[in-house]
Amino acid sequence: MASLKLSFTDVYTDVGKYLGIPSLSNANDIAKCKRIVYRGYRKFLMPLDPSTGKIHKWKFLEKTTTLSIVADTDTYKLPIGFSSFVTPFTYTSAVTVNPQQRTLTFIYEQKAQTSTSGPPMYFALKDGDYDEINGQQYYVVFWPTPAAAATFYYTYVLTPPAPVNDDDVFVGDALTSEAIMECALAVAELQENGSLGVHNQEADRIVSQLIGKDKSDSLVPYLGQITNGKSISHTPNAVITDSDGNVVISA
Repeated sequence: MASLKLSFTDVYTDVGKYLGIPSLSNANDIAKCKRIVYRGYRKFLMPLDPSTGKIHKWKFLEKTTTLSIVADTDTYKLPIGFSSFVTPFTYTSAVTVNPQQRTLTFIYEQKAQTSTSGPPMYFALKDGDYDEINGQQYYVVFWPTPAAAATFYYTYVLTPPAPVNDDDVFVGDALTSEAIMECALAVAELQENGSLGVHNQEADRIVSQLIGKDKSDSLVPYLGQITNGKSISHTPNAVITDSDGNVVISA
């Protein structure tokens, strides 16, 4: 079954048509169109939420995975594309105290004071090497040094790789593909005309709708339940939103 998602070549070919290059055969023209698509992709990945004026973090960029630690090793490499934590480390076993995030300076100060080992109480992010292909790499450092093997769950924000091959697809679904297309055309529009136009307006419209959907999909529309026939037991911070992501009821 064919997919409605747009590929890399779908988007940069349409950018070429907008620029007046109906048939992309020249390497310089192809490179120019791809650069515009990359700029449009970055524009989509860091959109401003019109309701808050802040950058919206897409839920489909949040990835949940596990980290397995072993005895006598305190430093571990995080996945390629790691950007930041959403939910820090949580033991998969019945351990009551999960490690808390601190600065790297704090961790090193603790290590300087004592070389103790045991269940990790704290962790910190550590910058790793920069890779020309994969970008900035990150590590996590625990203290105390683990005394035994264990496994954690955690959720992080992924920075997706840039598309390279013609049949590479973008993050998200078919709707996000359309938004990315309009973001790329908006960049081309600004670059060629020196002003914002219809493609920028359409990109803002689609991205705004997707932000509202993304926010509403991440919320559970549940305020509580009647526990004694008379009163409601509330769920803290529960909200109900409309289709645009605006809060209409909150607990």
